[in-house]
Amino acid sequence: MAEVCMENYDTQFRTTTKTGDILVTGFNFGCGSSREQAATAILAKQIPLVVAGSFGNIFSRNSINNALLGVELPALVHRLRETYKDETEKVLTRRTGWRLLWDIRRSKVVVTEKDGSSWEQKVGEIPPNVQEIIACGGLEGWVKTKIAAEKR
Repeated sequence: MAEVCMENYDTQFRTTTKTGDILVTGFNFGCGSSREQAATAILAKQIPLVVAGSFGNIFSRNSINNALLGVELPALVHRLRETYKDETEKVLTRRTGWRLLWDIRRSKVVVTEKDGSSWEQKVGEIPPNVQEIIACGGLEGWVKTKIAAEKR
């Protein structure tokens, strides 16, 4: 799955991305992705976080069920589009050199751009039940944890 992750979008995605990268996408990401493989392929590629302007509902739920973190940050999508708007060659997947720190506890993201400048943005909270599912490695792990607790 990791080898063909996002291949229908960009055949260079496989070689451009690295383990631990953050995938920043556009708006309504994952719309129409009714299968879990949309989320699990990204996890197989060892990408632990997807940042989007917005997510399709089914993809969002499949991400939670499989412990793929996602955060909506439209300001970052707009900023990246503005930064790269004048390039003559369209690059589908790029390494920006930007850094992102997501403080889940404070529902805040800090973005540091390549030039060292940074800015922060308040983001939506992750509800406690969703945090629990993610911490258990996904819905399957959460169910196993609940069953084990009931047997005690």
